[in-house]
Amino acid sequence: MKLRIQHHTTYRYTWPVLYSIQHVRLTPQLGNQRIVDWKIKTPAKQLSARDHHGNTVLTFSVNQQHRELTVQSNGHVELEALRDGYLPTELKALNPLVYTPATPLTQFNPEMEEFASFLTDTHIPFAHRMLTLAHAVADRVAYTKGSTTVADSAMQAFESGQGVCQDHSHVMLACLRAHGIPARYVSGYFFNPNVEQHDSHAWVEVFDESRQQWLGVDATHKALVHANHCRLAVAKDFIGASPVRGIRTGGGQESLDVQVTIERVD
Repeated sequence: MKLRIQHHTTYRYTWPVLYSIQHVRLTPQLGNQRIVDWKIKTPAKQLSARDHHGNTVLTFSVNQQHRELTVQSNGHVELEALRDGYLPTELKALNPLVYTPATPLTQFNPEMEEFASFLTDTHIPFAHRMLTLAHAVADRVAYTKGSTTVADSAMQAFESGQGVCQDHSHVMLACLRAHGIPARYVSGYFFNPNVEQHDSHAWVEVFDESRQQWLGVDATHKALVHANHCRLAVAKDFIGASPVRGIRTGGGQESLDVQVTIERVD
């Protein structure tokens, strides 16, 4: 399946920003994906590098006063369907154990550990356990747009019982890490042919030690990743995989406008 993707991110500020530096992770990952063409437009010259997770990171800085900052990405990506949710075997990848310790956003408490206690039952097939967890998380944390912020943790979402795809992913990661199972956060897109306006999306990948492969699991959609997910970046949590993230001097209050359009093309 070939997709045409457009992603526009605009920050607006109540006061002039004197200086800002931004890190952009908006380049589709490889694996089961092939970039046909892809462009990222930023307001200043970009420097490209790879971070330790293997993500392509574009960095730019703006040294003059500004009250608005826009990053635009667009292009075509071909997606190959995954077999049973498993990604192709990675070469030169980080040791999966890197994704085992909890982070501030994926801390867990005893209730969450008990909530996912069935994960230790190795008599249940691995993918079935992961899918069961996805269903349990989605049922526990009702999808409620605007109910959380990017700073909210897995424990906060678990206790409040509401959140969005980012929170579903963080809760899943917390539950998995509570039982020592390597899992990582994924940022990207989910193509829904029945909607015109899309959003950024998030899900998790869990390492299946018996197969030595990562399994994609989408709690928001209660499904294994198949053919409609486009991967942008992976990390321990949202912070390391955020599409656009940076620091600034000045600016006052900040507002964010994100527009994502995805179309299937022949």
